[in-house]
Parts: sequence; C-alpha cells; structure tokens
Amino acid sequence: LQYHVLATSVEASAVPAGPNAPVASLDGENVFATRNTTGVFINGVKVKTADVAASNGIIHIVEKVLIPSGGLDIVGLAAANPNFSYLVAAVLRADASGTSISGALKAAGPLTVFAPVNQAFIAAGFPTIASIQAADPNTLKNILLYHVIAARVFSSDLAEGAKPATAGGGTVTITLAGGAKVKGNANPVASNIAITNVVAANGVVHAIDRVLLP
Repeated sequence: LQYHVLATSVEASAVPAGPNAPVASLDGENVFATRNTTGVFINGVKVKTADVAASNGIIHIVEKVLIPSGGLDIVGLAAANPNFSYLVAAVLRADASGTSISGALKAAGPLTVFAPVNQAFIAAGFPTIASIQAADPNTLKNILLYHVIAARVFSSDLAEGAKPATAGGGTVTITLAGGAKVKGNANPVASNIAITNVVAANGVVHAIDRVLLP
C-alpha cells in the first residue's frame, strides 16, 4: 500500500508533461508519472479518476494495483518467475559468448525488456532448456539483445508504428490496433504483448508470446 502513497499532494495537472517523471513513494521506491494527450499514467497504468478530494490530501483512482520491484532487477524478476525459466537459461548460455548478457540486464539502466515466455522459446525451436544450453551462445546473444531497449518504456509510452532501437542494433515495430504487439524484422507475425508494465529496479519488463528475430 505504501507504494501507492506520496508524501505530498499532487494534482493531475501538476504531473509533468512527457514520460515517466520519477516520484518517491512512501515505500521508498519511485513511481513513474506520465501526462500525455490520452491522460495521466502511473507506471503505465491509467488514472481512471483524478483529483478526488480528501480531508488530508488527494486521491487518484488507478485501473490496476501498482506492484513495486522489491529491489529485484530484470534478471532477478525473470529468475523469480517460472514462466521465464527458458529466458533465464538463454541469458546464462549467452554469457558464454564473451559478452555478459546477465551483467547487461543487471546494469543500472533504465532498460525495457520484451521478455519471451517459455512457450515462445518452444515455438522458436527450443523445445527444452537443454536445447537452449546446447545452442550457439553468439546466436542467443544477438537474439536477446534484440529484445532490449535502453530506456524506460511503459505501455503508455508505446505509439502506433513506433520503431524503437534495440540494444542489439536494428529496430522493432510497435502496433496497437487490436492490442499492443511488437514485431521483429524477421518475424512473419507480430508478438502479442501479453503482460505489460512489470516494474524492475532497473527498468520495465513486458511479457511477449513470440521470440523476436532481428
């Protein structure tokens, strides 16, 4: 609950225009406030009703519960979620390339990771964790870096047709019609962004249902 409380009253009109202004919560972690043409957002979650007056402050009603990172970085979040066990295996295998992907994903950031769930790796030709552990580390390195953006990008920051640059070089394409999707250059079909706005200590994770191919 403390992650939902600020030590000062802030009206919606006082939220800075533009993306993701950090504001300290009583929990000690920052929330990230955005005001744009479609409304006010906290960690990518829309403020449904703003500026509800209370005797000791202001209430903004948000559409979802805000979950703090608990100090976990992107690798820590993935390791704590069994749906990302294949992703964690891929990160560890890619470290053998000579580039520490795990180190890069633990860096201060901010970073955004489009994180393929286990089934996405299976569909991409890695039926087991053992198959990932036997894969070429450089191939995995190039694929994984293609899922990373060197910025904090919540779902509220995604725009139709946007082509953000990835840490691996090249861009991915964002579409919003019919639900948010992201597509790699070599993907015949875009990936659904199935779960959005998972906050990490060093960025944001969005779960996707296909591996992005550069």
